[in-house]
Amino acid sequence: MIDYLVREPKSAIENPSLFLLLHGYGSNEKDLFSFADELPDDAYVISLRAIKKLPMGGYCWYELDLSKNVRILDIEQTQKSQDIILKFIDQIHDKYPFDKNNISLIGFSQGAILSFSLALHNPHKFKKILCLSGYPDPDLLADVDMGSDFSDLEFYFSHGIEDPIIPVQWARQFKSIAEELDLHFEYHEYHQGHGINSENYYDLLNFIQ
Repeated sequence: MIDYLVREPKSAIENPSLFLLLHGYGSNEKDLFSFADELPDDAYVISLRAIKKLPMGGYCWYELDLSKNVRILDIEQTQKSQDIILKFIDQIHDKYPFDKNNISLIGFSQGAILSFSLALHNPHKFKKILCLSGYPDPDLLADVDMGSDFSDLEFYFSHGIEDPIIPVQWARQFKSIAEELDLHFEYHEYHQGHGINSENYYDLLNFIQ
């Protein structure tokens, strides 16, 4: 079982929703969990720890090859991570009885990249998808069935125009994909780097409400 932190619903409710949090490269499950109390009171909030431990500390969902100044991801590891996340959702339901028809993803950086891929590959499994400081990776999306029904999904995609890690130009590819697939979405850019400033934070909370 993958490591995680959980915040249970603050009041008794039948069929609560689930927010699943996926952190970025080099971080851990405590990162996004820091704003768990700001998420809806009637939901489970579960923050996952990525599957691969890094030598310098922290964890990642997949390794990166930056040797040629090109960001090359390990496809096999990304697929493994996505499979583990989907399996985790099924396994954890016995312990935390959330509504399987009301699962949302919040991902930062690597977690955002995986969240977008998970949603497009499993469009009837998720509801709201919040992708922060990520981008739609074409290698991960190559086998997506573009004829699928994506009408259940709602996307929030945000990025910093001063991001030195993932260029904003990469994130802007999301809009053309979203329009091609007729996705319901909001896209925001902020004067920030590779992070979440206060304006971005309040916009994503408003999107969730």
